[in-house]
Amino acid sequence: MKRNLKTYDQWLTEKARPFSATSIVVFDLDDTLVITNAKIKVCNHKTGECFALTPEEFNDYEKHPDHYLDFDDFKSLEIMKAGELIHYYLKILADAYKMKRAVGIVTARDDREMIYKWMKEHVGFHIAKDLIYAINDPVHKFSGSIADKKKQAFREIIERGYTNIQFFDDDQHNLTLVKSLEKEYPNISLNVYKADKKLFKSKI
Repeated sequence: MKRNLKTYDQWLTEKARPFSATSIVVFDLDDTLVITNAKIKVCNHKTGECFALTPEEFNDYEKHPDHYLDFDDFKSLEIMKAGELIHYYLKILADAYKMKRAVGIVTARDDREMIYKWMKEHVGFHIAKDLIYAINDPVHKFSGSIADKKKQAFREIIERGYTNIQFFDDDQHNLTLVKSLEKEYPNISLNVYKADKKLFKSKI
């Protein structure tokens, strides 16, 4: 597969980074690092009836042709700040940070700038912005289902030179599809772990 060409400025920026260029730990966001009250609103444009889904419920949702989706809750920084942090996985993130492994975020959200700000100012970790993949943000130009878009994000991560990868996500379908990339890239190590939001009070 053809590797994306970097500009000279991009190359200089990556060379100056204090973390690994080959080893990375990647986290989903909702129900992996944080539990919020944000819900996806689903409305029937014919009947006007609406209902709400949590991110966990949305993993199993099959869109009906009469439905339209409203993700406005996920655009709110205040809802993010009010969320319950999942300490168990934040400890894994913090340990990776200390060991100078790269840390990435791959989430179904659509605002990379908001996630960058939330991680830096509220959670206390400066994650490189170009390692935050809010897969529904138009900046990425991904297409397909959520799992397909996450797979595309990981393909980019691999193409950038990361060969030792760990991924934490609460949805098994996402994990399975990302894990399948090992068949395309036999020289990488890609380990996936199903996150459990019930561990939000646990600490390693």
